[in-house]
Amino acid sequence: MKIVAAVLAASVLLICWRVYAHGSGFQTWFLYQIARVYTRVMFRLKTLTGRTVPEDGAALIIANHTSPVDPMLIWADHRRSFRRAGIRRPGFMMAQEYYEMGGIPGWIFHVMESIPVERDGRDMGPARAALNRLKDGQMVGVFPEGRINDQTPDDQLLSAGSGAAWLALKSQAPVIPIYVHNAPRGTSMGNSFLVRTHSALSYGDPIDLSAWYGKRLTQTMLAEVTDLLMERLAEVGGVLPPEPEATSEQLSST
Repeated sequence: MKIVAAVLAASVLLICWRVYAHGSGFQTWFLYQIARVYTRVMFRLKTLTGRTVPEDGAALIIANHTSPVDPMLIWADHRRSFRRAGIRRPGFMMAQEYYEMGGIPGWIFHVMESIPVERDGRDMGPARAALNRLKDGQMVGVFPEGRINDQTPDDQLLSAGSGAAWLALKSQAPVIPIYVHNAPRGTSMGNSFLVRTHSALSYGDPIDLSAWYGKRLTQTMLAEVTDLLMERLAEVGGVLPPEPEATSEQLSST
């Protein structure tokens, strides 16, 4: 009995030390351990290219979006190349109705410091919250496509809004492209987490946007930067970038 008690005490002390070393609080540490094991057992997650998420400082993650599980896959893998202990919370921007689900999903979204966004996109509050987080040296995750890509998920990205470009230029934070391969797709949000797959992540080098820093933001500039971000993300994933949108001149000629 004394040996068992000693082993249990040592285990508790080890867990307490690891939680303290990571400095993210017990809830974050506990959820991360579950995500790390679950993604490797259920989705057989692996990394195809070297991880480029910084250990500290601001970082804007952009990724393709084919499954509700995408944030979990990225978060579970983000720190495996870190030299120091620490768990970063990416603060993914997500649809408000999911954020307010309540129960275990709602708890997970709050622990991961997700940023709820209304689908109509007219409220600038979430964008300002994400910008403040970046200026405070934290991470923010964005799916520029703005919705789950169930149209051409295997060979081409969807067109993107300018939100990621706006955040990148206003914050001047490093932009890290991450492509998610073969994410689980189910018939519902919950069902997607029960589909066994062989998922993988490809990390790209930070995207250099310094040529646009210090200039007045215009719609043309945001469109140029958005195109660049999506082209780099497509290169990382080995897929096609979004199809160019038709201009007013092209439409008038049809």
